[in-house]
Amino acid sequence: MVNMVRMGLSKKVVAEIFGVSRQTVWKWCKRAKHRGRESFRDLPRRPKKSKITKKVELSVVEIRTKLGWGTARIQQALFNIPRFMRQKLIACVQRVRLSRVSINGVLKEYGLNGYGREEKAWKFFRAKKPDELWQLDVKGPFWLHGRKYWFPVCVDDYSRYLLVCERFDHEPTTDELTGLLEKLRRKPEKILTDNEAQFGEKWKEWCRDNGIEPLFAHPYYPQDKGKVERTIRNIAEEFVNLLRKFPEWLGKIREYRRWYNRHRFHRGINTQPARLYTSSI
Repeated sequence: MVNMVRMGLSKKVVAEIFGVSRQTVWKWCKRAKHRGRESFRDLPRRPKKSKITKKVELSVVEIRTKLGWGTARIQQALFNIPRFMRQKLIACVQRVRLSRVSINGVLKEYGLNGYGREEKAWKFFRAKKPDELWQLDVKGPFWLHGRKYWFPVCVDDYSRYLLVCERFDHEPTTDELTGLLEKLRRKPEKILTDNEAQFGEKWKEWCRDNGIEPLFAHPYYPQDKGKVERTIRNIAEEFVNLLRKFPEWLGKIREYRRWYNRHRFHRGINTQPARLYTSSI
């Protein structure tokens, strides 16, 4: 049957010649298309051992219910998650690779999949090399036990490397922000911040002294700072918002930043940020 189809006869004609259904011809033609030596033997019927053990299944449900993460972050957590986060989970296996489809299947089985709203897609742009462009912004104020906190965040546009992620109990001033950047060994060609009204002459002077071109986003248009806005959202969902449940994590911000750069797989660049950023040193 396969040879006759390869000679150019239609599957309908071949089915009539052999007195079988067209589905049968399709089945054997499909078996003929595989890598290696051609074989038409039946495939083994013994079921494969599933990677989704009961412990893995419980870990998926635990991460979803306790941290509120989606399939991508659960996938990352099953492979590698910071120790201080793992201590809050009853079940959390490590070094397990699961597809997002498999994770969603587990969530669907427990009625935990899906979100209440859809997110808008952002326009994509990217620097061509590390330190060509940095993006800087401040998340805050964040309320925790009656106190306000601010989190300045600076990210490399090309590698998504988290350069600055610190905690302040007041809104950081321009001098404090430049002080954080002064501690870094490397400096960018350009740095993008909020609109010019929020960053005055002192900021421009610091940039000029360090050979940096200051760029300012358009007012009320967060897409200009898409990378840092997305990074802030990641930090908020994976760390800051969880401080209400686990306030003892407040001093773990630097440990989270190390994990974010070295171990967390970033889907925007298909690798860990440190691999792209440090490779240019």
